Amino acid sequence: MTRRDVNDRNRANAAKSTGPKTSRGKAVSAQNARRHGATSAPDPSNVSAWLSVILERPHILPSDLMPMDEVGRTALNLAQAEARLAAAEQALAEFEAGEESDGDDLDSIAEHIRDALSEPWTTPRERKSGIAILARIAKTRLRDAAGQARRHRLLARYAREARSARSRAISAWAAAAAPRHHQHQCEVA
Repeated sequence: MTRRDVNDRNRANAAKSTGPKTSRGKAVSAQNARRHGATSAPDPSNVSAWLSVILERPHILPSDLMPMDEVGRTALNLAQAEARLAAAEQALAEFEAGEESDGDDLDSIAEHIRDALSEPWTTPRERKSGIAILARIAKTRLRDAAGQARRHRLLARYAREARSARSRAISAWAAAAAPRHHQHQCEVA
């Protein structure tokens, strides 16, 4: 298959995209990342704090946030990567901390229904109704568990991607800062 054939096939597949078509659907999907904050733009105050550490300066100037040189740009990219990683790991940790409490109400209701079904005065009609409710609760729990697992995998992926981006930013920062550090060492000597 030639490169052109592959490109044509890819274009044909892209035309079949199942993404949102309406403006309302597009508006909803555009807000997906805001649910947890793991992929949103980093907080400027966090970026400034990281930049202060990276540049070893207690005060960050506005010019530091709009650098014109390679060292400044790589430092800013590293600060943003650190802030994004912190946000992604926080979103994952918060999700993992709150995971146990989901579904406690449903478990309590199911327990009450099971207790009622075990009573001798429960009518056949009440038993049938109770069993149907227990089945719906079980389905809901399975669906919620699958959704929670998907969400956990997504947040874990965001954290891995943020770690990877930070590693690349550290490498770029080290490469850009090395000549400056070497020059500073020569001046001191």
